[in-house]
Amino acid sequence: MASRVGNRWKFTINQPPFYFGKEKLAVHFCCGGIKLNKNAEVVKLDGSIIPGLYVCGEASGGPHGHDRLGGVALTSAFVFGRIAGRNAVTM
Repeated sequence: MASRVGNRWKFTINQPPFYFGKEKLAVHFCCGGIKLNKNAEVVKLDGSIIPGLYVCGEASGGPHGHDRLGGVALTSAFVFGRIAGRNAVTM
């Protein structure tokens, strides 16, 4: 049975087994980040690239813009990670 107390829910647990886990708020994903182009190169505010500097994964802000679909963070990391890695070794 659950009842509301202030801004929290109070749950009555009266049948074993009993488990305890600490819960806390955490950032799951930040939309935005370092701007990149299709080659995973870092793009400056003036539109020029920074030679030799690449970005991928959640540090990048290019593929999703202001919102993203759930479950695509690893895809972004792998795709742009591979692109960045290939471009970095061919410099």
